[in-house]
Amino acid sequence: MIVGIDGSAGSAVALRWAVDHAENLGDVRPVMAFAGGLYAYGFGAIEESDGGEGPYRSQAIEHLRTFLQEHEPSLVDAGQVIEDRPGAGLAEVAKGSELLVVGTRGWSSRVDLSIGSVGAYCARHATVPVALIPPEAPPIHDHLDVVVGFDGSPHARSALRWTLTHLRRSAKVIAVRVFTSESVVGEPLSQSPAISEANARRELEDGVAKVLSDLPVHPAVELLVVSGDPRAGLRAASGDADLLVVGSRGHGVLDRLLLGSVANALVHHPTIPTIVVPHPHGAH
Repeated sequence: MIVGIDGSAGSAVALRWAVDHAENLGDVRPVMAFAGGLYAYGFGAIEESDGGEGPYRSQAIEHLRTFLQEHEPSLVDAGQVIEDRPGAGLAEVAKGSELLVVGTRGWSSRVDLSIGSVGAYCARHATVPVALIPPEAPPIHDHLDVVVGFDGSPHARSALRWTLTHLRRSAKVIAVRVFTSESVVGEPLSQSPAISEANARRELEDGVAKVLSDLPVHPAVELLVVSGDPRAGLRAASGDADLLVVGSRGHGVLDRLLLGSVANALVHHPTIPTIVVPHPHGAH
């Protein structure tokens, strides 16, 4: 599990979240990205030295070690420094890992790890799931409450499948289908709200059943159907949860431009830890 570190309080929260989930998601590797050149860290120019490593790399290594000694001493030797822009660098180094974890607030003037740039970039471009951790992540429940946005699409099935295969068996998982009623006032032939809800519930049941049929062992899954705007509905349904999981459209050339309106809104304004799961090409 890769954790993006920029030395901020936000990345400290992200690191703590990753350590708390290491039992299920694998060993934690903190990674700090740096860009060499004038004013790279906001401290002004750094004079060249005669050392074997460049001055910017040396400073980044020192920043990372100091940060880890303060927040997670057991990981000091596991830290890694890479020379790249944070978004592209983290997405690249995370290939093959179980998860990429980033905080949603960082040092915009030093290492650009704010949600508007790095978090959103990683959610669009990374080939692995990306966890976006808000600065005030709530304490985790003993049984881990997880809400998964589910609309029956392939990327939603990928999100649910990832959740069920990577999180602890004791997790309480709720698959939420948010639907918009097609009822039109004064139009007798339009669907009633009750019919719209029944259709949404049937689609949810059928879609979740397809995912579960491929998994011999998994946490129990509850189903919830909510009427309204999907973004507002998922926020409301996950208000007291430990984690929200949504699927993205994938990581192709076109898909990189848009996560989809629902995932995009949740990525830019997460109120609880939110994981965006990319849909593998060729998966159904």
